[in-house]
Amino acid sequence: MDSIARLRVLDSEECRAVRDAVVVLRRHWQRRSAEYPFFTLGAASYLDAPGSRERYIEKALDENRLLAGHFGWVYERLAGVLAGHFGADVEYAGNLALPGYHIYLSHPAFELPIASIHCDTQYRLLEWPFASADFGKAMSFTLAIALPRSGAGLRVWPFHHDEIAGETLQALLRRAGNAPPDYFPYEAGHAAVHSGHRVHQAAPAQGLIASDERITLQGHALFGDGRWVLYW
Repeated sequence: MDSIARLRVLDSEECRAVRDAVVVLRRHWQRRSAEYPFFTLGAASYLDAPGSRERYIEKALDENRLLAGHFGWVYERLAGVLAGHFGADVEYAGNLALPGYHIYLSHPAFELPIASIHCDTQYRLLEWPFASADFGKAMSFTLAIALPRSGAGLRVWPFHHDEIAGETLQALLRRAGNAPPDYFPYEAGHAAVHSGHRVHQAAPAQGLIASDERITLQGHALFGDGRWVLYW
């Protein structure tokens, strides 16, 4: 699953409703950068689990109540769309974080390639209910809710995480600098679904204006015992 699928989940009115609900919950946003207006709503394993798995789980269970209360219908819709796409059951991990939101407000720095270049392997930080978790069957998605006027997307390089295992960050950046990435544009209401195992980066924005915002619902899944288990 190294290609990227585009799956429609929400219509334009539903996107506006979700965006407005996220903004209403602003006091629950967590600032993730001291320099830039980058926030999350919900626990994120890649940010919260490296320091302490237990603290991540505690935060996840607390945030899940808030998210489920406001976005339960979104999670139900998303699971149905993904189940139809994969032809398998999709469920949410009760002991892990629900998919949550990345929120970027307008800032000149977001027009620069400052986002991390990486593969999604945060599943290694967590415990799984499968007899033997198969990390080769992973999935990541970004569901665009609100995008800057000039758009947003994902840069993807032709390198698989198996190829870069053990490489330093400097070596990875040299690889990326020597190979032009593909660009996958996001579309509001649609989920970009992929394995997360190709090297990728949130693409820099272009021509941001003060009112621009980038709000996306983020999540991952691992396959085991005949079903996909969603989390963040």
